Amino acid sequence: MNEGNAVNDEDLVQAIQNRAGLRSADEARRLFEGVLQALAYVLPAEQCDAICACVPEDAAWCLRCGPATPDPLIDSDVFVGWAMASVDATGAPDETLGGADPLAALAAAEVQARVRVVLEALWERLEPPSRAGIEGCLPGGIAEMMNPGSSATRREHDEGDR
Repeated sequence: MNEGNAVNDEDLVQAIQNRAGLRSADEARRLFEGVLQALAYVLPAEQCDAICACVPEDAAWCLRCGPATPDPLIDSDVFVGWAMASVDATGAPDETLGGADPLAALAAAEVQARVRVVLEALWERLEPPSRAGIEGCLPGGIAEMMNPGSSATRREHDEGDR
């Protein structure tokens, strides 16, 4: 599907749910909205408009919640944090690991995989020029996750992500 085509909310959420192996459509919806909200903070209006054209109307609000200009302080950790809110990552401390919560310790990798699933679903709905423009605005760790081995220059503030 390309920009400008009507998008069925259930199809997109179902695709995310299936790819990410989530238990419910509600969980997939929360993940999708969290990633859209993260995108709202790192993308200029032109790129947000391109995504709005290929997501259901009732999800477009997520892309309108960000600042008027992209926030240069959003790095890959903060970006993933938007999606982290949709993951049940709390358990009981495991004293054998020094009190660390084993669910929380594994959650970061799981959330990164889920973010990738949502971005891949969006990439399929965007034209290549829009994908390239969006990718160029993503925080470094997210951009590399979507395009491993890319030597393209990322946003300047991502130098601290390494």
